Amino acid sequence: MVCLFPNVLCAAKEDISETNPAAIDLALIQEDLDFLKEETVSIAALHEQPISKAPSNVYVLTEEDIRRSGAIDIPTLLRSIPGLEVMQTTGADFNVSMRGNNQLLANKLLVQVDGRSITVDSQAIVYWKLIPVTLPEIKRIEVLKGPAGAIHGFNAFDGVINIITKSPDEMKGSTVQVAGGEFDTISSAAIYGDTHGNFSYRLSAGYDQTNDWDDRDKTALQAYKFNVLTEYRLPAQAKLRLAGGVLDADDFNSPITGAGSNPGDPFQPYALMEYADPHVLLRTHWNRSDTKAQTLPPPTLAGILQSSDKDGKTTNNALYDTYDVLGQHMLEFGNASRLTYGGNYRHNRTSSNFLSKTTHEDRLGLYVQGEWTGLETLTAVAGLRFDMDTFVNPTYS
Repeated sequence: MVCLFPNVLCAAKEDISETNPAAIDLALIQEDLDFLKEETVSIAALHEQPISKAPSNVYVLTEEDIRRSGAIDIPTLLRSIPGLEVMQTTGADFNVSMRGNNQLLANKLLVQVDGRSITVDSQAIVYWKLIPVTLPEIKRIEVLKGPAGAIHGFNAFDGVINIITKSPDEMKGSTVQVAGGEFDTISSAAIYGDTHGNFSYRLSAGYDQTNDWDDRDKTALQAYKFNVLTEYRLPAQAKLRLAGGVLDADDFNSPITGAGSNPGDPFQPYALMEYADPHVLLRTHWNRSDTKAQTLPPPTLAGILQSSDKDGKTTNNALYDTYDVLGQHMLEFGNASRLTYGGNYRHNRTSSNFLSKTTHEDRLGLYVQGEWTGLETLTAVAGLRFDMDTFVNPTYS
């Protein structure tokens, strides 16, 4: 502040001598104060705190960072974060990881939108170009680099990315954004938000398009997205949130595997209900991924037989459903101690014409985290999680 303010105050002093005190540029002073303000994050300790107090290596992309980047998708935004590895294999496929752990179908990074996991658990994959949120809706992106399984559970071995969207109050009115470029690339969004008393809502629609790298006239991605978010403010800083949406992709050049790329047309609806106050969080959500992919059989008779269903069809019609329930409670003991505990249950269901029967997976996680500020410059944080899974032995983190 000492470095930034002298020029402002000197200029204001000259204005005062020439005109009057009202000539002080208060807007410029406010801009300097905003620049000096520290970012807050919630990804490291499950509650809002200054980023300097976070007990993990956390990086934040702000709304201004996103606006100035010129990026047309989230993986391109993430390239600017130190230590994050972003690998693009086709016009429509990205893999993102960290700590030197990136690979095809990378599965050790937990990705969330407003705390809701968007990983397709049955495939252990994130469709990065099909994240159901438009860029103008994003308030900030929090990235936790390093293991976070103790409080976040599955897929958080390498870290966590949480994409936080703006509230309807922050997007009041109409917003339209359109971008275009090489390879017939189009990125567009239209958003409208409004407030009526304690009730507010946000509607958004988007369309993304791009072509293949190896054939500039062949479409690699056409994706339509639509989202609805409603919020109702309750007493004692509590809030009830209902949200839902759908993403429909055509001509999707799907992720590359060891056997190649299996083009499909994912259809991904979701629904969410959440209650939150300063000490309690209750959330339930449902995700679905409906895919139709043409298999690529190896050039052998055995490979062809393995790559078709009982009727000889080589199109894999798969349906992946995830049902998740989470409850969390926080206790504060004065200004020095905080205890956060909770649990979540998840049920995954997979059906396909390539499977002999519908498969089910159940996951249950219980966690507790304590924070103790012993000195002004010293805070101790300890967390423990217990996970049970249908196919994995009980695990402690």
